[in-house]
Amino acid sequence: MKMKLRIAGIKPIYISLGMFFLLVAVFTIGDRTFISLYNAQTILNAVAILLAVGLGQVCVILTGGIDLSVGSIMSLVSVVFMLVIGQLGAWAYPVVMVLGLGAGFLNGLIVSKLRIPSFIATLGTQGILISVAYLLSASPLSVPENSYGLVDIINGSIGPVKNVWIIGLVLFAGFFAMQAYTRLGRGIMYIGANERMSYLSGLDIDRIRILAFTFSGFGAAVAGIILSATLYSGYPSIGGTYVLNSIAVVVVGGTAMTGGAGGVLNTLIGSLIMGILNNGMTVIGIDVYAQQVFLGVLIIVAVAVTFDRRKLAIIK
Repeated sequence: MKMKLRIAGIKPIYISLGMFFLLVAVFTIGDRTFISLYNAQTILNAVAILLAVGLGQVCVILTGGIDLSVGSIMSLVSVVFMLVIGQLGAWAYPVVMVLGLGAGFLNGLIVSKLRIPSFIATLGTQGILISVAYLLSASPLSVPENSYGLVDIINGSIGPVKNVWIIGLVLFAGFFAMQAYTRLGRGIMYIGANERMSYLSGLDIDRIRILAFTFSGFGAAVAGIILSATLYSGYPSIGGTYVLNSIAVVVVGGTAMTGGAGGVLNTLIGSLIMGILNNGMTVIGIDVYAQQVFLGVLIIVAVAVTFDRRKLAIIK
């Protein structure tokens, strides 16, 4: 049942790897400082955030859905994290992770039980969550004076290895193991590949879809924690750009928007590509508005390459 998309005999993941090396070469030629140690660290810091939110998003996209609420979850988590860390100390970390899990679980319930398309459902919860964030604090929040040490758990390092990189790798390993070695991971793939056959095979589609959205909420929560800890701040619009970025890292890595093909490894490659692209365009001096043009074109091309048109009789 597992589907393999090929373009002219080449798997999308190989196209993504080729894009990765091409971007590194182009930006290195454009500016030699691109391959400096400092810039590499900057890229990896950004990749850790992209990877966290992308790993959650890919679980939903693999089922054939989409989660537009990840940016709002990141924003809400960042605000709550800054509000409670002074009182709760280290317990603030599990509290905001549970908040992300709860938001994702709510998305899954709405999509599965109310039979509302994921695009509409998560568009609605996106508005609700961002409004809650603004109600809690309409202005940016700083780290409480007694909590810098706790926040620096994220910003610290073990030797030359940054803690955010370790968090990203641990998260990747967990999601990869789930996809590759568990019935849940296989179920997510099967639903995206052929939902009707999955139902006839006895899979609990509602349960799997709810868990996929729950994982998406968790990934967004981790990304929100890392982002707010890195900036030493939390505010309601902090996750605004990550809705598009979370989709970009998934599809640029070679995962099909129609579901059932791609996965966690593709998302890791997509995160590296997006981290390099965003950083490289800034390093060589491309205007910030022009960067959005490149990003939009890249997403359209990536979707065109991986989109399985056999699943849709009509392109809406």
